[in-house]
Amino acid sequence: MRKILETERLSLREFNLEDSDFVLKLMNSPKFIEFIGDRNVRTDADAKEYLKNNLIKSYKENGFGLWVVALKETDVSIGMCGLVNRETLEDIDIGFAMLPEYLGMGYGYEISNATMSYAKNTLDLDKIVGITNPNNIASIKLLNKIGLRFEKTIELSEKDTVLFFSTPTDTKEETEISKLTTRFFSLFTNVGGKIPNVEDIEDIFISNGIIISNTHGVPEIYNINEFITPRKKMLSDGTLTDFSESEILHKTEIYGNIAQRFCLYKKSGKLNGSYFESRGMKTIQFIKVGLNWKMSSVAWSDEK
Repeated sequence: MRKILETERLSLREFNLEDSDFVLKLMNSPKFIEFIGDRNVRTDADAKEYLKNNLIKSYKENGFGLWVVALKETDVSIGMCGLVNRETLEDIDIGFAMLPEYLGMGYGYEISNATMSYAKNTLDLDKIVGITNPNNIASIKLLNKIGLRFEKTIELSEKDTVLFFSTPTDTKEETEISKLTTRFFSLFTNVGGKIPNVEDIEDIFISNGIIISNTHGVPEIYNINEFITPRKKMLSDGTLTDFSESEILHKTEIYGNIAQRFCLYKKSGKLNGSYFESRGMKTIQFIKVGLNWKMSSVAWSDEK
């Protein structure tokens, strides 16, 4: 049983055939089947076969693979994390899965971040990518958190379309654009009685910026002042309460002094007392003014 690494709360080690009970439980958990896939592991014999021909085989062929995530204090197995060398991808990708009862505790980020460091510093792997089911919001957020950014949608097979994440090439510029985008989304938040700072949009945009809603195929085009006035009223007079919106995933492209960002986002709140939530896509255009990035336009379409 070879240990790979340790973090503050977790350890990572190689799988062995004695892990068959754990593999059987993990691979038949609802989120594993929904987001990663049904591996048809139904019995202890199936689990041992999968261990032998997939997980353990990778250690021999590649020198790495998916490893057991365990609680360091008790040695209880709670998930898997590691590196996968797929025939369908040019690069090595990071993979992770947790038992349902251990989700939402920060274990995924803790072990994935450590795995990324191990891949770079110990295995000397220059590039690690990530793939995930388009509906796996938690996985998307985790990939973003460990430094990977959405690049494109790819087909691993005829019936397996995934989102592909890679390391951004211009992290400093993208960080500034990400901060500006986060600031833009936060301007409209009035959760818990917070007073929204809608007027600050004037500092985010160039003076003649435009904002376009195109959910219904008939563009509603606003200049900055036209956009601010009705939204400030809705967010302060009780029409729209407990409102917030944020990015789920994004892709940013930068060329010199111009940039664009496509982002899938979610929003929720109460409109005239009725709760709602939805998702949509925004495209944001940026230009660099002096040393600072500014938005020049935002267009969006909500899911119907």
